[in-house]
Amino acid sequence: MTRKTLGRGLGSLIPENNKKNKTVVKIPMEKIIRREDQPRKSFDTKALEGLSQSIEQYGLLNPIVLRKNGNKYEIIAGERRFRASKLLGHTEIDAIIKNVDNKDIDILSIVENVQREDLTALEEANAYNELIKNYGLKQDEIGKTVGKSRSYIANTLRLLKLDENSKKELEEGNITSSQARTLLSIKDKNERSKSLDDFKNKKTNIRNVEKKNKNKRKENLDIKEDKLDKILFEDFEEKFINLLDSKVEIKKQNNTYKVSIDCFSIEDIERLYWSIKNGREEVD
Repeated sequence: MTRKTLGRGLGSLIPENNKKNKTVVKIPMEKIIRREDQPRKSFDTKALEGLSQSIEQYGLLNPIVLRKNGNKYEIIAGERRFRASKLLGHTEIDAIIKNVDNKDIDILSIVENVQREDLTALEEANAYNELIKNYGLKQDEIGKTVGKSRSYIANTLRLLKLDENSKKELEEGNITSSQARTLLSIKDKNERSKSLDDFKNKKTNIRNVEKKNKNKRKENLDIKEDKLDKILFEDFEEKFINLLDSKVEIKKQNNTYKVSIDCFSIEDIERLYWSIKNGREEVD
């Protein structure tokens, strides 16, 4: 599925077990440079050492992919393999040289890293945001490209709205992406900071924080009804999005509440129908 949505020429960039690849060449390590706008910014030392051991024992199973850049070669895909080979003291590495434009490179780098789970949550969010800013891609287009649902892309992008302290804790692995999104629903800065510490120190869980947050909303009698509605709408919209994998919008008109669900194809409508039908059958 992903291979069909990568864009023209991208499928051929990903080597498949070196299968009869006539373009594999050996390139001196000293002539290879990393891309400055590579979506992945950090590399786990222990993971690289493990990959080095694997390469030392079995050899490099897949060549890296490069693009000519002056008298150097820029890494398109395979920076972990390049770094691991460098740790072994290799002076050259198997590579495939491709002539591709920046858009295809950016998309391929994200696809490779996402499929191998090599990006942190914030690196992934920033990568998706760059595709939107630089190439005008829509969230559903990005989702089809990387093999993720539109709601997954939307929820990942929401992480960019975190305050800097929460981003730091997420980046360091002290809180999860789900916990980070829960923090986004807490408007009070002091309460959000306390919940962050509780998550970090494993003193609470998402359900308790959400319950506490809802109770606090209800206790605040000074909040206007329309403002309270907006908070509750956002909460339920996210729950619907996670449940249905579709954009959901809740509005109030006079005394009527309207729930709108976006569908982009007949298949989406059919999936929605069976999701609701199966849910009712379970309740019955």
